[in-house]
Amino acid sequence: MATKNTTIHNKITGEKITWLETSQGSNGKRLVFLFEVAPKGKLPVTHYHPNQTETFEVCKGTFTVRLAGQVHILKAGEKLLIPKGVPHQWWNDSVNEPTKMKVIFEPALHTETFLEQFYGLSNDNKTAKDGTPAFLQLMAMVNEYEIYITGPPLFIQKALGFVLGGLAKLIGIKKYYPQYSKK
Repeated sequence: MATKNTTIHNKITGEKITWLETSQGSNGKRLVFLFEVAPKGKLPVTHYHPNQTETFEVCKGTFTVRLAGQVHILKAGEKLLIPKGVPHQWWNDSVNEPTKMKVIFEPALHTETFLEQFYGLSNDNKTAKDGTPAFLQLMAMVNEYEIYITGPPLFIQKALGFVLGGLAKLIGIKKYYPQYSKK
């Protein structure tokens, strides 16, 4: 469980999250964190959240977001709301300056647990070289944390999550590891 004012790091990607308002602190209404993205840091896939909005508010540096195919370059003081279900991808184009921003998810759902699990798996070298969990690990997690990639229809991704997530469970892959976050 995320605790206000604590920080988690992803050693592979160089990302850092400091929890400002947790799901528990907002009764599930929102999750707010300070997010630092290293120079040239990026999310390698276009994805969407079918049941959440996501807002980026840049505090320092610049941040690029591809939202529904349109590229937005945000500077300090600017913000961008990602509506529910809209595909997006983000990155820091700078070669030497990290980007710092406030990120808000509404409602919170299980996003903080997903991020703790994702970073924990990455830090323990249980991911690909880019810091992304292996395919079967993602299939074990996808339906629990409601983050989907752009491409295959949602019902197919949910079915794959059910079938391949079940297979993953049979070979010892879990959707939740208590060493990375406490419920």
